[in-house]
Amino acid sequence: MPEFTVQRFRGGFAIVWHEGETRHRQQLSSTDRQSAEAEARKLWEHRDEENWTVGMAVEAYLAFKAETGMASIQRRRDAWKAAAPFWNDVDPSMIDDKMVQKYVSRRSVAPATARLELSLIGTALRNAPSGKVSATPKIWLPPLPEPKIRHLSIDEFHQFLAGIRAPHARLYTMLGVFTLSRPAALLELEWKQVNLTRRLITLNPENRIQNAKRRPVVPIADMLYNELLIAHGMRTSEFVVERGGSQIKNIKKAFQAASQRSGIYATPYTLRHTGAVWAAEQGVPMSELAQMMGHDDDRTTQKHYARYSPDYLRRVSGAIGRAFSAKGSE
Repeated sequence: MPEFTVQRFRGGFAIVWHEGETRHRQQLSSTDRQSAEAEARKLWEHRDEENWTVGMAVEAYLAFKAETGMASIQRRRDAWKAAAPFWNDVDPSMIDDKMVQKYVSRRSVAPATARLELSLIGTALRNAPSGKVSATPKIWLPPLPEPKIRHLSIDEFHQFLAGIRAPHARLYTMLGVFTLSRPAALLELEWKQVNLTRRLITLNPENRIQNAKRRPVVPIADMLYNELLIAHGMRTSEFVVERGGSQIKNIKKAFQAASQRSGIYATPYTLRHTGAVWAAEQGVPMSELAQMMGHDDDRTTQKHYARYSPDYLRRVSGAIGRAFSAKGSE
């Protein structure tokens, strides 16, 4: 028999255990049975530790999230691996802005990377069981720079395309710019996901569960359709991007070679940004662009691409102009 049980309590769950004749009960933060049991196990494992260090809190948080199937758990594990040498034995009550800024200075990484690592620590401390951490300080985060989108102009794209030699790399390049897909989706794309009759590509395969990096159904543009027809007639495997009957696992070398030949630097991800910027420059609504890019809503899309729209903030400046003119005519 386990030394504790998980029971319904106040609309949620609680861990319950006995010490002699005394019955103890502690509310859990989880709202479903599976998560509550995972949280209770971690709480029980560390029940005799008076105060957790940052490392204890983060390790418990990561273990709990792993058991509950967190989609981006590996990314957070990698972040903690980088942060642990500095933070592992730190008492949470000792954390202040000066300590955090010292860490950021030592790491010498991009602000977004430092923010991920520090946000993980802050989240872990806030989610630690009651009474296990000495403090839950508000952790300072380095400001993010203005987002920069690396994209190609129309002329640059054609120059880069001319530098491509391998047919599979050319097809990948056309797919990338016309579908706005992430590299993994294109390298995993199979012909059964491509409907040439209806001119649609279902980017998400049947055996893949949609996650934060959503793969939508996208239309096939005329120029891409011609490329796909040729590739379909010459196919030697089930994969759309293939060479000699084998799936292409990594396209980076082909891009490096094309960059050297053409004098235009591009990466596989550049294509996604390039197509999105072109669409924004043509006045495509951010809501439609978000759907094509697999964003859950258009806030991320607006953050990166709205400024490329010809109508960006034009209503605002127009309203200011009208107000000025109205005042001047009085």
